[in-house]
Amino acid sequence: MAQFRVEFVLDQVTGKYLAEMYHPERGDELLLRTEALYPSQQAAVLGVVQLFKNAILSFPKPDKPSRVKKAAAKKPRKAAKKKPAKKKAAKRRQTRKKRRR
Repeated sequence: MAQFRVEFVLDQVTGKYLAEMYHPERGDELLLRTEALYPSQQAAVLGVVQLFKNAILSFPKPDKPSRVKKAAAKKPRKAAKKKPAKKKAAKRRQTRKKRRR
């Protein structure tokens, strides 16, 4: 199981805290750094905990299938029934007569 090291640092310019997260296997490798957002170290801790909670809650549940959908096999389309040409021509004549009136 990965264990991240998180340090909270006071930014001298803003007077607020930021969080730095280090790689679990290479402890000296910085993975990410937040902006100096937090008014206190306690607020920074709660902010990082909330980040993890939000990330974990967005994981898919283990009992649900993954969101990746397989491509569905294409079904052969049924040929549309065509009306005989005589009926179409007769219908066109009727609509033309109606328009003229």
